[in-house]
Amino acid sequence: MTTITIPSKDGGSFNAYMAMPENVSRETKVPTVIVIQEIFGINDGIRKKCDWLASYGFMAIAPDLFWRIEPDIELSDQVPEELERAFQLFGEFNVDQGIEDLKATLHVAKGHANSTGKVGVLGYCLGGKLAYLMACRSESIASIGYYGVGIEELLVEANNISGKLMLHIAEKDGFVPPEAQHKILEAFMPNDSIILNTYPDMDHAFTREGGDNYDEENAEMADNHSIAFLNENLK
Repeated sequence: MTTITIPSKDGGSFNAYMAMPENVSRETKVPTVIVIQEIFGINDGIRKKCDWLASYGFMAIAPDLFWRIEPDIELSDQVPEELERAFQLFGEFNVDQGIEDLKATLHVAKGHANSTGKVGVLGYCLGGKLAYLMACRSESIASIGYYGVGIEELLVEANNISGKLMLHIAEKDGFVPPEAQHKILEAFMPNDSIILNTYPDMDHAFTREGGDNYDEENAEMADNHSIAFLNENLK
């Protein structure tokens, strides 16, 4: 587990947390999953997601997407002041620049000495929306979005999806109302390249350990779907 530095397309650089599978030698080649943060930065929860993916044989990289605003910030949803700051960062965040930083991360991942060249993405909340956009705008082979916010406003971009996409949708999501969910389901249901998993009684962030809406059973179900999807498309 280490921190790497990634050069941005427009100058400057940003840090990323990287987790490698155990017993990886110089000659070992593994697929990569880029883990896309929530609005709380690269905190302990995101690092644990990377470690979890590494335990299944993936190189996992989580880039700091808030570096242009405040680099290396780590926040929690359990501290009111930090939650308020997280929403401020969300409001200041430039989605298009974030996608360019993710594409720069993908480029670095593909060129890593231990990379097979196969790269996917997996994101939560804000990262769920960005995972969808990476499916539309990048060479990501397999993209996974957990309870992405705002996807219903970007459905026109779905025509550009070239890889596979999986979305986890919490039906009681307070940030993605029923009408937004309906638009997403209606737009994607006929597409064989898109897998939609819905969770009837779940609210936003039901896989965030320690969060108010965490549900162990449904989180495990969603994560099992994700690992199977990544194994099928990246290995």
